[in-house]
Amino acid sequence: MRSKIATPLVAAIVAATVALALAPQPAVPVSFKPRPPLSQVSPKLIAKELLTPEQFRCFEKLMQKESNWNSKAKNPSSTARGIGQLLEPTYRNLGMRHSKHGVPQVVAALAYIGRKYGSSGPCGAWKHWQKHKWY
Repeated sequence: MRSKIATPLVAAIVAATVALALAPQPAVPVSFKPRPPLSQVSPKLIAKELLTPEQFRCFEKLMQKESNWNSKAKNPSSTARGIGQLLEPTYRNLGMRHSKHGVPQVVAALAYIGRKYGSSGPCGAWKHWQKHKWY
């Protein structure tokens, strides 16, 4: 035998549950970690995260030779500049613009290496640099 109170109570609970399910609730992040500005992120650490240890060793040597990891490095005889010493036309071909920050410069250098050296990646670029002094 059903109680006269139970039926309206169940109906009220169901109605409230449906109303809550249909009403959008704001997303609440579980935890929030503020990120440092791009200018404070280490380009070397980004490269290390993106590459295998072997590929990173090759890339590190290559960038050391090209710019000593200096995002402000400029080649006096061409438009090459930044960590990867990419030329202005190279940035355009990649669909990018030169940035004064190191992280986008490393991303651009890795994109260029990926296009030019394919699966041999940074180690292929490093081998080429050792032979020709450019990559």
